[in-house]
This record gives sequence, structure tokens and C-alpha cells, in this order.
Amino acid sequence: MTTGAVMGGGLHKFAFAADTIRWDMADEYTEANLSGKAAINFAKLVSERLGDRLAVQYHGGGTLGYKSAEQFDAVEDRAVQSAVTVLTQLGGVDPLFELSSLPFVAQTPDEALLLWQIAKPEYAKVFADYDQVLLWAVPSPPSGIHAKMPITSPEALKGLRIRSYDANSTRTLAAAGAAPLQIAWSDLTPQLSTGGIDALLTSGESAEKLTLWDYVSDFTELNYAMALSVAHVHKDDYDALSDEDKAALEQICAECDKYNWDLMRASIDHAYEVMDDNGMTVTHADAVPQDMFDFLQQAADPVVQNWVEATGDRGHAILDAFRSAKS
Repeated sequence: MTTGAVMGGGLHKFAFAADTIRWDMADEYTEANLSGKAAINFAKLVSERLGDRLAVQYHGGGTLGYKSAEQFDAVEDRAVQSAVTVLTQLGGVDPLFELSSLPFVAQTPDEALLLWQIAKPEYAKVFADYDQVLLWAVPSPPSGIHAKMPITSPEALKGLRIRSYDANSTRTLAAAGAAPLQIAWSDLTPQLSTGGIDALLTSGESAEKLTLWDYVSDFTELNYAMALSVAHVHKDDYDALSDEDKAALEQICAECDKYNWDLMRASIDHAYEVMDDNGMTVTHADAVPQDMFDFLQQAADPVVQNWVEATGDRGHAILDAFRSAKS
């Protein structure tokens, strides 16, 4: 008897033995997103290295019925074996998970990778508390602002109806004088088309996914944050593997981190090309006055401080180690 493992929305099919360990992997986003590309690469490496001892079946686009904020509980309850989850959606589980969305902490892809490597052991402890194993991460490209003009001065932010994507960005933008609204990805196009919002805090690659040139003219590169999505699996499903296969999986996960950061870097260049091809103006960070970054950093400082207070010694230790390592 054999059973089929489908990876990447049915694009790749393989037959496996009846005793193959199977991990369904849920993802709110599609295989066209970085999280989907990362998951499909992971499934491919597992197939190549572990043969039919483990099969990972990717389910993108929320086809299993879970949003990112629900996937953590779904894996804990073993409703699904594994998932790729936006980590910053899990701040209610532990405020530590809001680290990658802290404004202006990690401002380059290399810094975001360093921060992940330093924080991963602490993240893993929280997942372990909920009977889960943390596998790998994929970063979002750096956040900037899509708007109808360059956002290069405090005056440009004043009263701006802008989409934020989590509590940290909402607080930071409000402190900077904007009028932020935390809006889900699926609601962005209706809000833009009806004038509910005039701008978005998101990555450059969102322009292509939402055809933002139909609504706005500019993207201002601010390197605000690079929020992580992470892959995680229930401990029982992980422990079903042999020690040899666990060691192979650990190596695969290390390779996935490198692959995923390369994916993110490539997506930045591609996004800028697409925006330029569609008539949008990109204002790069080196063209944004330092006074603007100083102003935004001042708005962000209380958010970072509140996070440190909420996470206690863990947060202090991570940020101290990060600042020491990058200096």
C-alpha cells in the first residue's frame, strides 16, 4: 500500500510507504508567498534526505481553515501536525514572540538573521512548553510605507490613515502622529478601494500581490522591521522520528534558514523592479533624512521598552547579546 504526499498545492506528488510518518503543514498564506516557498523547499529537502520515512504535505492559502493566530493551538491540539505561523500573531501566547516586529531593532537582513539565531533558543523553550518543536524561520522583507507621496518627514505622517499589522506598529505609528488601523491582509484591497485607508505599512513585495499601483504612487523604504514566520511541529510527531532522522532534520532546518534569508533578499530587488515597472516611485532609505529616522526612533522607543519590561530578563539578555554581536 502507498499513500500520496502532495507538496505545493498539488504541484508535486510522490508515493510513500504505508508506514511513512506524515506531517500536514498549515499556512494561512499561499505558496506564492515567502512562507509557502520556504515550506515547499523544506518538504523537498525532507523527501530527498529522509526518503519515505517522513513526508511533509504543505497546505497553503488557509485551506485547512486556520489563520496564523489559530495555528499554534491547532498544532498543540494535534488538529494538524505542523504549521508555518506568523510569529508576531502569537504575542498573546508570550510577548517574546513580538521581538521580530519591534521597530528599528534589526534594520538589515543580516541583522534579522543574527537576531533570530540569538533568540531561537528562547523561542524554542516557549514552544516546548506547549508540546511543540520549533524548526526554522522565514523573514518578511523589510517594512516600509506605501502611500500617495514619499513619507520623508513627520508632517507626511500627521493624521495619515495607515494600515498597521500588529500592536507594536499600531502604537509606533500613533506615537508618530498617524492614524493607524490594524487591518488583516484579506481586508486591505476593500479598504484601499473605498478610501478607508490611504497608506500601508508593509513590505515592498506587497505592491505586486495587491497591485498597489492602482491605489498609491510611492513606496518609502524605512527598514522598519522584518517579522518572522516560523515552522513548528507537535512534539509527539517529531518524537516519532528516529534519532538519525532527527539529526538529519536539524541539518535541513539549518539549511532552510540560509535558503529563506536568500529568498527574502531576492524578493526585495524583485519588488523594487516590479514597482518601477508599474510607475511607482521608490524612495530608498539613504534618501530619507536622518531627522525622519530619529523622529521614528523616538516614537518607537516606548514600544521597545514596554516589550523589554514584558519579557523581563529574557528580553534584556536577547537585546544585550544582539547589540554586542552586531557591534
